[in-house]
Amino acid sequence: MRWLCSLAVLLTTSPAYAFEGEIDAKTIGDGAPVNLQIYVSERGDVRMDSTSKDPDGNVQRASYIKPTKGKYNFTLDHDRKVATKVPKDALAHMTGASSGDEDAKPNVEVKKLGTETVAAQKTRHIRVIDKDDGDTADFWLSDRYSVKLWETVFGVGGTAGRGSSGQLTQVLGKHYGLKPGFVMKVESTTEGGQRGGLEVTRIQKKKVPSSRFVVPTGYSVAELPGLPGGATQMKTPANQEEAEKMREEWLKKMQEMQKKQQKQR
Repeated sequence: MRWLCSLAVLLTTSPAYAFEGEIDAKTIGDGAPVNLQIYVSERGDVRMDSTSKDPDGNVQRASYIKPTKGKYNFTLDHDRKVATKVPKDALAHMTGASSGDEDAKPNVEVKKLGTETVAAQKTRHIRVIDKDDGDTADFWLSDRYSVKLWETVFGVGGTAGRGSSGQLTQVLGKHYGLKPGFVMKVESTTEGGQRGGLEVTRIQKKKVPSSRFVVPTGYSVAELPGLPGGATQMKTPANQEEAEKMREEWLKKMQEMQKKQQKQR
């Protein structure tokens, strides 16, 4: 079950339930760490600023703006002052698949491992073990904030469809009585020992200026490459495996575009 190894990639959008404030997070696992500073408006606009270092130690910055209104999200290249438009309907195509058996009881073992504190939040520690391939996923769930806020913040941001986290919590709630919550930390481990995940290090309600959620003045706006004929010409995935493959191909194109832009600097 591939969803067990990619739980940090959430692709649904939901109302933010009147939360407004800042969230800091970091990736965890085998790869180079990425630090995230996230801003959320009361109506659900999201901006995510990421900072990381390449193998040579150079700092890399990027931002992603996900407004609630309009047809586009935006990636920001701060060095070149370029905002790239990402069509929301393209993302909806990649999240609109239905596997047909998505509500079937998964072949997993669910363990409740007590309570732990993560970033000053009391959490419920849950471990899900895939009996088919031995992969595991650990969740630290807070009851203070809604799982819908998590999906709003960390979702890539289509306009329809249901992501792996939404499906997972619904299915596990139905068959195993798992109570959903805001994911303060998630860590997946494959049978081969590969680790990946995400941890929230700070969450605070506060007023956020509306300017955070618009393309900055002085930035040029570019079209996203690789979508000839528009997103409506894209094939709608028939199942979850096909949707994941489409997402991987799209992310690969984005990475290739970023590398090309870096060489042009």
